[in-house]
Amino acid sequence: MKKTLLILAGLLLLLGGCGEKQVVLRVIDWASGQEEVIIREQVALFEKAHPDIKVELETVNWHRMRDKLMIATAGGRTLDITRISSEWFAPLADKGVLVPLDEYVEEKGFDIDDFYPNALRDCRYKGKLYGIPVSVDPYAMYYNKKMFDEAGVPYPDETWDFDKYIEMCGKLTRDKDGDGRLDQWGTDVHADITPYLYGFGGQYVSDDHSRCALNSPEALKTFRLLTDLIYEYKVSPTADDTANLGNYKLFTQGKLATIVSGSWAADAIFSREGKAIGLDFDTAPVPKGPKGRYTKMITNSYGIMRYSEHRKEAWEFIKWMSGAECQIMSAERILFIPVRKSAAEDFLAVQRPPRNKQAFIDAIDCGMGSVQVSCWPEAENIISGSVEKTLLGKEPIEDIADDAVREVNKILAAEKR
Repeated sequence: MKKTLLILAGLLLLLGGCGEKQVVLRVIDWASGQEEVIIREQVALFEKAHPDIKVELETVNWHRMRDKLMIATAGGRTLDITRISSEWFAPLADKGVLVPLDEYVEEKGFDIDDFYPNALRDCRYKGKLYGIPVSVDPYAMYYNKKMFDEAGVPYPDETWDFDKYIEMCGKLTRDKDGDGRLDQWGTDVHADITPYLYGFGGQYVSDDHSRCALNSPEALKTFRLLTDLIYEYKVSPTADDTANLGNYKLFTQGKLATIVSGSWAADAIFSREGKAIGLDFDTAPVPKGPKGRYTKMITNSYGIMRYSEHRKEAWEFIKWMSGAECQIMSAERILFIPVRKSAAEDFLAVQRPPRNKQAFIDAIDCGMGSVQVSCWPEAENIISGSVEKTLLGKEPIEDIADDAVREVNKILAAEKR
């Protein structure tokens, strides 16, 4: 009799469990193409491991993500989880859109020390952690091996500083058809000035975020180097030279020896578009300045939305997506750089170019994220416009810098109010 009662009790528990309603998590992401395919596979695996949770994944164009999130939150819509780019992380955190995750990461078994410190840095705002990183994209220098071989120039490595960079790029710049016009260049001047600015010891804003620092002596050295690469050393194409093709196509067509970009460009652009010329490329660290080596880095993370009614389940999802297994899957399939140290070896073992993937892993330690002020996207637009003016070489760099400082200071002051 006792045995029969136990069996019945077990059946009742099972029946009760079958009747429980699934928790539905609403997740918003910007993934598309092969990346979306992989994320949906990871979601399906999560649902299989968590049969009591159903994930509704909505994908939105990256450029619309920030605005969509702000609108959804203002209307009290019950989004549970969002993917976040460090390029607009600060405005979300500042507006209270995200839930602090500090208490969650203290959970037993969650190894926060397995994440690269700089990736976690870009998920913190005013001392609180609002996201768990799932990928990083530190920039490295791509180079065309054939062009280096033809010019007798050794491949770039960690010894390259700004001076050696200029010298070697000079040897790689040529007028190949003898018409008096350059048609091959050693490098391009990237719109992001992070390696130069921090390399000279400068910064975008002051330590207390109260004022823009782009007219400092160090920053002016940065603007001067940008123009010198084009107009004095003549190792970088002018705006007219890139007008029809753009710098990425100049590289894939064998007209540009080096270019600085993120890991995403290896599969998405260089391997695919370089097939026509049999492009053989690899990567190296960006050149270092007098004050050290720095590079741009973007961190992507997942965070829990303020109005979520399923925070416990949302945290389970974030743990899954940031876990080593998902990291390795993304690294092997689309060359995403893992944010966990334990997944680095699997990324390095991927048999697709570039060969020197270690350059990206090393770059994480010198990667500089976006300035953590809520107005940074607007400030960055002003700075980008100033860089574009500088590259045209038609206005004094001091005037351009002063104008940028004036405009950025206005929005920094407005944020303080």
